Amino acid sequence: MVSPVLDTPSGRVSGSLRGSGPDAVAVFRAVPVTTSSPFGDPEPAAPWPGVLDCTDSRERRALRGDGTVTVFAPADRADLAGASLPVIAWVHGGRYEEGHGDDGWYDGTTLARSGCIVVTLNYRKRFAGFLPLDTDDTDESDGTDGTEGPGSRGVADLRHALQWVQETVAGLGGDPDNVTLAGQSAGGGLVTALLADRRADLLFHRALVLSPGLPRISARTGWRVRRALARLFLRTPLTRTRLEALPARRRAAAYRWMARACAADCAVGPGPVDFDALREVPLLVSTMQDEFVRFPGVHQLDRVLHRLHLSPWWVAPGMLVLGVPWRSLRRWVRSVDRARPTGQTVGDTMIRRWAAGLLEHARGTDVWACEFRGGDSPAGRVDALHCGELPLLFDTLQVGKNLVRAFCGPGAQERLGGPGGAGERFRTAVVAFVHGAGPGWEPYRHGRATHVFDLTGGADRDVTDPLREIRTLLPVG
Repeated sequence: MVSPVLDTPSGRVSGSLRGSGPDAVAVFRAVPVTTSSPFGDPEPAAPWPGVLDCTDSRERRALRGDGTVTVFAPADRADLAGASLPVIAWVHGGRYEEGHGDDGWYDGTTLARSGCIVVTLNYRKRFAGFLPLDTDDTDESDGTDGTEGPGSRGVADLRHALQWVQETVAGLGGDPDNVTLAGQSAGGGLVTALLADRRADLLFHRALVLSPGLPRISARTGWRVRRALARLFLRTPLTRTRLEALPARRRAAAYRWMARACAADCAVGPGPVDFDALREVPLLVSTMQDEFVRFPGVHQLDRVLHRLHLSPWWVAPGMLVLGVPWRSLRRWVRSVDRARPTGQTVGDTMIRRWAAGLLEHARGTDVWACEFRGGDSPAGRVDALHCGELPLLFDTLQVGKNLVRAFCGPGAQERLGGPGGAGERFRTAVVAFVHGAGPGWEPYRHGRATHVFDLTGGADRDVTDPLREIRTLLPVG
């Protein structure tokens, strides 16, 4: 079997074939795209001689380089002469501190067989990607005027990767004028940031934002506090030269302390997004109704409150810390689920509020919203948890079965997979969207219409304005 070969701006790479015939998919694993020092600006990867081995091997998967991409594309390019396949550029999540585009849940094989090219993008994280340096001008540099905003090296990595997509995908039958930038959690936050970044205007043409997460860092004081904490834990001025001279283990240890100090928020991340600067593109935004209600710590606290029949007012101070405004606190406490007030508040303030803000500030009429909801099922209680949509989108319910059970509930493969399951319904909507059509329900502008995917195995339905309380009680950009 002949290995597929791809021409990239830095040289040729060889890949692997999955399957045969019309369902065959070419996979190019960990293709070098950018290079940089830990805190430097990204540059194109240095050219290499001959053909670089980027086959889908265990060794390539283990590389996990920040400046790489992995490509999944329909393999029968004899039938793709002049083809214009839509491209999905995927940005992984992980709180801006972990995760990688080569994780098993991000396997693009099924989406490629649906007529898409999938490119998973990797970027620098933690201090290297997002720590604002002493040389950053946090008051004037917001990324809209051609200058870097504070701590935005990870965002710059993504712009370079998107430029690589523009220069490369035509060789796979892809359409560089139909690129959907997609991401979940922190990845959704980065997609949102790039929607407001004028330097990215020509690099993608649609956006798919799943449960976006952004830091609650104020533009005026937030970065100064982050810098002060980083100086304290790193014990050095925050300049590129001094930071790169530190041992990597010392930077890692300092970041762990930083994350603990910022436990109620992201320790780092992109600067505050100007929602009024969002570019008009077709947009699909999704949320999970329950987001963080079963996450460790939060779940245990809510169980204690419920067992002792304590009012949500017992955790009201924590709600303020999480971003509920004082003026809205009374109404918020009355509105939350009394069985899990902390979990709901964490999910709504860290995730769903940003989705609401994005939907409210999005420009144009081609804007759609959807939400995943759980409930009682024959297999037991099912919650719509953060990350639970990922194995549905990528058809990876068989990957990491313990994780699938934790995030998607018992019997997820049978309940959500297979023909007609929630996974197929969601993928069908996404594939239609990236091909240039609507996902199959009314746009958000029609009374804040939102499509609900039922995770219990029941029928989907359409609802109106499910984020109303978040939209009216929380700051949403």
